[in-house]
Amino acid sequence: MSEQRSSDEERYAHLRANALAQKQITVDRLSRAIATLEAEGRPVNTFTVKEVSGLDYMAYYRNAEALALFRTHSTHLRNEREKEREKRRRSRKKQSRQEETDHKIQVEPRDRLLNYKKPELVAKLRAAQAEREQLEQHYHALLQEHMQCGLTIARLEAQVAEYLAFMDRFRSALRQEEHGPTT
Repeated sequence: MSEQRSSDEERYAHLRANALAQKQITVDRLSRAIATLEAEGRPVNTFTVKEVSGLDYMAYYRNAEALALFRTHSTHLRNEREKEREKRRRSRKKQSRQEETDHKIQVEPRDRLLNYKKPELVAKLRAAQAEREQLEQHYHALLQEHMQCGLTIARLEAQVAEYLAFMDRFRSALRQEEHGPTT
């Protein structure tokens, strides 16, 4: 399969080389046409390019490099880009002015704790601390209970293991009694 691919690639290599050469010729012709138009001070558009070079728009539309070159130098597209930049500049200026006026008008929200007097705040703070201490004591009690449960489970698992070992020994002793001593 790979032999067929390499033979196909070799078979069509001259076609690829020719296509690349044609693309470069198109780029060169377009470049010369643009240089001529700009030197003469004429607008660069599809009609003037065709007039100077004979290249139809579709000839460089299908060539990515040539199309990029045309779009860069196109008088119409350049004017459109400039209008867009100016529009963005004006929009940014307008937005910054709006933000400045909004900032001046906007009042910072007041912290609701500032409504309390100091003795009230101290009382609230002490109540919150007492509640926190109560929660911590409750947490410690639950932790101790949990640890006790863990110890009990470990003890019970050890007893179960002992019981199972005992039962195995007991069953084997019973089997030996039933079958008699093996000599």
